[in-house]
Amino acid sequence: RRVDLEAALKRLNDTARAVVWLHDVEGYTHEDIAELMGKSVSFSKSQLSRAHARLRRWLGEESLC
Repeated sequence: RRVDLEAALKRLNDTARAVVWLHDVEGYTHEDIAELMGKSVSFSKSQLSRAHARLRRWLGEESLC
């Protein structure tokens, strides 16, 4: 499963992958990510939501539970 997740993460574009990593792994808030990337909080939230949707689709819902 780890290999599947790594492959799926590589399929994300660089920005989406960075947001997922910063939020889900490093624990940054959307406010932190927005500041780091020079974007809005809503940008961070939408990138994360879209990336999670893609990952769920690619890996299957049960893989991310």
